[in-house]
Amino acid sequence: MDTASEHMSPRTAAGWSVALAVLGGFTGFAWDGPFLAVTCALSVGGGAALGTVLSRRRMVATLRDVQGEAAALGYADGIADMMVLGISAYKAAVFPLSGPGAVDSAERMARRKAAYHLTAVDGLPHRMREAAAAALEAIDDGRDRDSESAIEDLMKAVQQQRHRR
Repeated sequence: MDTASEHMSPRTAAGWSVALAVLGGFTGFAWDGPFLAVTCALSVGGGAALGTVLSRRRMVATLRDVQGEAAALGYADGIADMMVLGISAYKAAVFPLSGPGAVDSAERMARRKAAYHLTAVDGLPHRMREAAAAALEAIDDGRDRDSESAIEDLMKAVQQQRHRR
């Protein structure tokens, strides 16, 4: 059982504080009688309780910081995935598998607009924005092979960003 105060539940911390207070009371009684027993019990038990409270406050503050970082990283990962999906959908509209006339210009422009909006969202690292810009440029210019390569580079940039943590 891990008894570090950062990992203790409130009940476990209270139990340890009471146990230390009882131990302090017995020690004080053995040394000098009832007065020292009460004094030792209060000081040892109070010190244990104060230590767990202060330690738990520090732990809660640390957890809040870590949760904030995790939320920011999760947001960036989600936006990056949506950006890749949006750019891929735009590429599919520009280069449809069923032929050049399979997608009308209104749908193509709607997908283009969505892809550009996803690329402009805050929270994306600069490297991903550059890779997305290269992919969008290749798609806009009508270069199918270059766009495939650029989208692969974008997906690699997204994966590398995840593995840097």
